[in-house]
Amino acid sequence: MRKILSLLLAVGLSIPFAAVAPKRAAAQSDADIITLVTDQGEIDARIIRKADAPDAALIIGLHGYGMDAKQIETLVNIEPNTDHSFVALNAPVPVEGGGGAWFPLDDSSGSIVVDPGDVRLGSEWVADATLALVTEIGADQAQVYIIGFSQGASMALGLALTHPDLAAGYIAFAGGLPREIRAEDWSVEGGAPVLLGYGARDTRFSAEELDATVAALSDAGLSVQLETFPVPHVVSGAGRRAIAAWIDDRVAGVPVAQIRPLPFAVTAAPDTGVAPEAVIAEALAAAEARGGYFGNPDGDLVIYKFFDFNCSICRIAHRQMERFLTQMPDNTRVVAVDVPLLGPGSREVAALTFSIAKPEDYNRAYHALMDGRGQMTGARALRELEDLAIAVEIADTEDAIDTYQNDMRVNTAAMRALGIAGTPGFFVRLPDGREQMFTGWDAQAIAAFVGLTLK
Repeated sequence: MRKILSLLLAVGLSIPFAAVAPKRAAAQSDADIITLVTDQGEIDARIIRKADAPDAALIIGLHGYGMDAKQIETLVNIEPNTDHSFVALNAPVPVEGGGGAWFPLDDSSGSIVVDPGDVRLGSEWVADATLALVTEIGADQAQVYIIGFSQGASMALGLALTHPDLAAGYIAFAGGLPREIRAEDWSVEGGAPVLLGYGARDTRFSAEELDATVAALSDAGLSVQLETFPVPHVVSGAGRRAIAAWIDDRVAGVPVAQIRPLPFAVTAAPDTGVAPEAVIAEALAAAEARGGYFGNPDGDLVIYKFFDFNCSICRIAHRQMERFLTQMPDNTRVVAVDVPLLGPGSREVAALTFSIAKPEDYNRAYHALMDGRGQMTGARALRELEDLAIAVEIADTEDAIDTYQNDMRVNTAAMRALGIAGTPGFFVRLPDGREQMFTGWDAQAIAAFVGLTLK
């Protein structure tokens, strides 16, 4: 038998679109299901775990399109060390064939279109339900974590922008921000951090969508950590452990690690027949002469960035570099070292840009091509370089690859000799001679090696 419980919510939220301060919310209870009645309407919640003590953390799960709260219980059931309640919500928008959605999808035009207003409405549903759950369960509102899978991930990320203070952290696996939301100009500096989980074999959520999502969140001012797994459109056991560890770190006040590299199939390091120290010196000297850099061109605190023009995380690091350098010493110089590992297009672009004669032109080309989105090929690079009035000495991609094949092999061998596992990778050399290698983009770790803490 169900009993109606009236809840008076005394908590209000300040958000960009409208104030959310529900006047009343109620809960109906029956075993592990409660029905929350908020200003938006009724929404069911499945209690997966109840905390051992009051004022504990609250984890809220958001399922995928056409599914329900049971999906979260089976797919994303996690066990952080911190005491917590875990509740999964049922999405309020019914889907033909069963299950629910956080916002409708319009595919009448042949491609999926999302109405930003529907995403905002979905965020209001979840915000109201979150406040009701905090009161009903007796959780600590400062330790709310919202996890989403697939469309639920899109909803969680939307909340990170529309309600940056609702939760202490947002976690999104196998889903990103809809392009209609990414297109808006967001500024939520200091909002709650985000953990993204990406499956390298996910055919529903592409690396390009991931790239655009991380760029939008980072540009809005949010701290983003990316974890990648060799899985399709699921949350693996390793993913669940990563979520639990991330929540434990947030509760403990550990700073958010920034960006880690996408996994990819790496070929064996080229055998150049030259000692590793000589290969490294040759590659770094060639990169400095080529001219792709950030920061102080005469700086003696040098960060060599090993990159690929088609590496999504390399592009993210590129877009964040200017902001990163504002907190680094004035003598910091970042030098670009092209390691074209991600297919024929990467090799074409590397070879073509290597044939740019003037260092100042290579630097312009490097920044312009890294600022691009989507797959970069030789043909696309030539078009963009032509628009920039940058001349290449060898315009035929096959000839360029033949000419600069050894340069590409040397760069790859140098990266391997340094012990850097993939792109992006960073080799930091301080003025006092100390050196350190980093695989992946972790701005905090690089700053810590220099002796700084980023704000």
